[in-house]
Amino acid sequence: MFEKKNMNNRLHFLFGFFIIIFLATNSMPKKMFLKAKNPSQESDVIVVSNPKTPFLKKGIKMKLVFEEDLSIGEAEGDENYMFGGHIEFNTDRDGNFYVKDFDNKRIQKYDPEGRYLLTIGREGQGPGEFQSLSVPRFDKGNNLYVTDGSNRRISFFSREGEYLRQIPLQERYENLHINSKGFYVANNWNQTQEGGAIRQTSLYGLFDDNFNQVAELFKDEFKSSLPSGYDESSIVNFLANLISMTAFKPQARYTLSSDDYIYFGYPEKYEINIYSPEGKMVKKITRDFEPIPIKEKDKENFVDIAIDGFSAQIFTGVIKKKAFQKIKYPKNKPAYHSFVLMENGWLAVIVESVKDEYTLFDIFDQEGKYIANFKTSIPAEGILSDFFFFKNDRAYAVVTENDYKFVKRYKFKIQEYKNKK
Repeated sequence: MFEKKNMNNRLHFLFGFFIIIFLATNSMPKKMFLKAKNPSQESDVIVVSNPKTPFLKKGIKMKLVFEEDLSIGEAEGDENYMFGGHIEFNTDRDGNFYVKDFDNKRIQKYDPEGRYLLTIGREGQGPGEFQSLSVPRFDKGNNLYVTDGSNRRISFFSREGEYLRQIPLQERYENLHINSKGFYVANNWNQTQEGGAIRQTSLYGLFDDNFNQVAELFKDEFKSSLPSGYDESSIVNFLANLISMTAFKPQARYTLSSDDYIYFGYPEKYEINIYSPEGKMVKKITRDFEPIPIKEKDKENFVDIAIDGFSAQIFTGVIKKKAFQKIKYPKNKPAYHSFVLMENGWLAVIVESVKDEYTLFDIFDQEGKYIANFKTSIPAEGILSDFFFFKNDRAYAVVTENDYKFVKRYKFKIQEYKNKK
């Protein structure tokens, strides 16, 4: 299952921008294209190719077993424990929680036992205030930093919530990480109008401390024309095409290891590339796999999320309904959903997450060898380490229960068992 927040963000950006242009221009949708590319690489890359099934040792299989040991959040009660509908979080080395509450434009800090400690930031444009905010992360000095795309800046705070400083941003950078050298790994995102069409470009790269590009990891872009008139058929087709562009489209995934190595993947293929801190590809992990078909339930879940992200109030309910009926879906899901790094150096790949059913994991060891495949009931609602991650010998996730989001912590253990054929 694709990730809700990313698709909502894309829909919000697209709909807002398209509607402004739509009211001012006339151009019937003629074509749409998607393309993505990797930059050329040196030939001295270690390639770890894996088969469809894990490497088994004497008929023994392996899985991770999770046990919830903490939940933070209240649907009703103390407002310090009540979250909006869009949250992410991180933990520091002492196990404290920092929960990004996007709707309320604040970060809530809790101790390792889940007790509320303090609030960082509020809505506004002044120092230490937010218009939008990313998941909290930590720099080499263990200070908190948050990227604010609307205010175009990175804000720094002490772990006690004291505002320290800010770095202005001349362009839009999403999912920004700062490595130990003060360099940035980010998605340089741009959306522009070209005549009667819109082009969106995402350049994933390594940037120096002045935001000069050091290395390009990946580039993804699409272009779509605008509708020419106000007749119902043209608008319905326009909206259907627009929503179809997000339907199970592979989303770029990346994260940093503790020693600044960059793990990057675009799940059009089952492939994860590992780059040195200087941006040179050093290893590629691949696996043969059977594509997972998109089922009717998957389409229904997609429509539910797309409707939630549909902010264009200018269109009538009839037009929206007809547009959703004309969505075009690919045959299969992306090769995987996302991935996270474990503290022992293993790579946990979330192959798919089916709402209210299961999450399917693949596990690779430190060398990139495929060693486990299993299903678990733990919801993995996230991308990268923002919604699901391993830290401090625990696993963490954002989980939705009865339409309300909670911050969860889990104990976990590696369990081996006999393979039953």
